[in-house]
Order: sequence, then structure tokens, then C-alpha cells
Amino acid sequence: MLAVTDTAIAAQNAVTAAWSMGIGSCYIGDIMEQCKTQRKILNLPEYVFPAVMAVFGYPTEKQKERKKPKRFAMEDIVCENTYRRKDGEALRRMFRERAGEQSYEGWVNKFCARKYNSGFLQEMTRSVEEYLMEYGAGDTDRHL
Repeated sequence: MLAVTDTAIAAQNAVTAAWSMGIGSCYIGDIMEQCKTQRKILNLPEYVFPAVMAVFGYPTEKQKERKKPKRFAMEDIVCENTYRRKDGEALRRMFRERAGEQSYEGWVNKFCARKYNSGFLQEMTRSVEEYLMEYGAGDTDRHL
């Protein structure tokens, strides 16, 4: 996991450097999906896990001008010195604007169905498990 973190840090440094030169980027989150296909396309040997992928290019004027998604307030996402667990009311307040006319519960259920219960995520989970099997992650006898 340390190598995965280092890879993400290196990618973010590359993204920041590219941005400073007017070059846009996009992380490709599904690089961890479709294990066998990615291995074949990228010629990945055993024990190589494609943790992060980013593409770079010059954005069009339309891309530069598009409205960016509104971000959460810093106090909602940044913790200092210790983790702050949010209670139900704090989460409702934080997501109120995103939920719009829907109830918080309705919005969360739709979000979870789209994001966490999707076929995409199930395939990504399956592929990551396949990569990790090389390291004996599924072999409990090996850890005894």
C-alpha cells in the first residue's frame, strides 16, 4: 500500500507541474478494472499493479470555461490533528445543497447505487482482488 500511495503522490506532482504549464489532465480511475485486459494492453508482468493512470493534453476553450463542480467547504472535509466523525445532522447539512429537492436519504441511496453498488465498482473490486492474489492476500495460511 505504501507503493500505491507513493504512486498517487508522484501522479499528483506530475498533474500540478503540467497545470503550471497550461496542460490539463484527467485521472483514469478504471485502470484498476479489467485486470486481464489491462495486463495484456500494458504488458504487465506478475506483481505489477497499475495503481494510478493520468492522461495529459491541452484543454479546449470550452473545457476551460465549463462550470466546475462546487466543492465542499474546507471545514467539512479537512481534519486537523484528529479525525472528526460527523453525526447524521452534520452530514445532512454538508450534503443539503447536493441533494436539492430530494431528501438526504433519497440522494444518498441514489449516489450509493450509482457509485458503490455499480457493476463498474464490482468489476474493479474483483480485478483488484485478482492483482492482490499474487501477493498471497487471499492465502490465510501464508500469514500464520
